[in-house]
Amino acid sequence: MLRLFLLIPLIIPTFVFAQTTDDWNRLRRYADEIGIDSLCDQPDAVCLTAYFTQIVYGKPSPRLSYQGLPEHIDTLRINRLTQQFLSGADWCPLLDSLESHDRAYRQLKAYCMRCLVDDYMADSLTIEQVKSSLNVYRWLNRFPADKRVVVNIPSATLRVIDREGTTLLSSRVIVGKPKTPTPLFTAQITNIVTYPYWNVPRSITINELLPKIRKAPATALADMNLQIINAKGAIVHPDSVNWSVRNAQFPYRLRQSTGCDNALGLMKFTINSPYDIYLHDTNQRGLFASANRALSHGCIRVEKPVELANLLLGARRFDPSFLQSREKQISPKTIQLPKAVPVIITYMLLDMDEAGAITVYRDVYNWWRLAL
Repeated sequence: MLRLFLLIPLIIPTFVFAQTTDDWNRLRRYADEIGIDSLCDQPDAVCLTAYFTQIVYGKPSPRLSYQGLPEHIDTLRINRLTQQFLSGADWCPLLDSLESHDRAYRQLKAYCMRCLVDDYMADSLTIEQVKSSLNVYRWLNRFPADKRVVVNIPSATLRVIDREGTTLLSSRVIVGKPKTPTPLFTAQITNIVTYPYWNVPRSITINELLPKIRKAPATALADMNLQIINAKGAIVHPDSVNWSVRNAQFPYRLRQSTGCDNALGLMKFTINSPYDIYLHDTNQRGLFASANRALSHGCIRVEKPVELANLLLGARRFDPSFLQSREKQISPKTIQLPKAVPVIITYMLLDMDEAGAITVYRDVYNWWRLAL
């Protein structure tokens, strides 16, 4: 990955007020510099409202596959912006108050406006990637909350940010591998499950596990701590299963027992989306040190599950020693969050890291390349 440290001061654009035409040209130039295409030629109310809405709230990625979060767009203040502009009043303070306050957004915007040209820099950094990331930050403005969990797939990182864009927690994560990518979506984290069962997705059961289990069912199931569950939710003994049935007709599901060897680790964060995807701990924590963290079947493994749980619960419910628990066969326990927390999955190839450097990440799913 490419990392470039910002040595420039944070620049917030100012506008000179002389006449509407002058302001209009400045607004269009500013919008163009931060990646917003020209929307119209004349500053009428409809066009201005569209411009201000995109500057403040961006637009969703065309790859967004599910949106479970309601959008909150402050149309009252957007309309006030339009009225101020048309009347010749000083509209910049209101626009600045509405734009994202996330420090990364402000720094990226300054960098985009002052340092880049529409060309490759070091073979990977382009003005278009900066503009794309700026749009993502603006789009996040549609989902204000005291706490938001934002996962970025290319960087394989998670941030919990507050309403003002301040980072409350940063964590490495493991995301879906290219063959089983994590989709882009918005949803809510509703509860935390400790000592969760892993209900093995049917695709993994059929394509990966059944061929191994058939060779020695009892031994393989014991080694992986797997249980066979029938349609009524009851555990089935391996000796009573007809292992000669074809994979697609296998009438059971597999469930991994709770404990430190469970693939979900000791903690799962339930997400109310149509996907069988959630945030969770892992029994392979050494993988977080890897540069390539696109390794899962689509779920998101979290390096700091205890810190995340305590932050979402608003209290120190778990000690770090919780992850060293070695107990087995403990029943899962569900802890409801005081308030559901938004979770937003993004795909930004370029972002600010914790050290204040612009970092370009690998296009793990080739989504950027395919869009060119």
